[in-house]
Amino acid sequence: METYRITCREWSYFVKEVEANSEDEAREKLHSNVNSFKTVEEWISEWDIQDIEEKESHLKHWVDLPPASGSRAKS
Repeated sequence: METYRITCREWSYFVKEVEANSEDEAREKLHSNVNSFKTVEEWISEWDIQDIEEKESHLKHWVDLPPASGSRAKS
């Protein structure tokens, strides 16, 4: 029996509470530091398989993943 490495992608959603004088200000505050705001709800809606390969093959090279859109830079 073979072992396979399966790369998956999931869509996660979260709701943050931001105090601001307008929607534009709330967006700017959230974009500047999303992790500083309280998460009031989060869920995963769906996922799919991006890649599958035998474990031995996986260990021989880097996995090429598509760039993440809307990703946050680590601080």
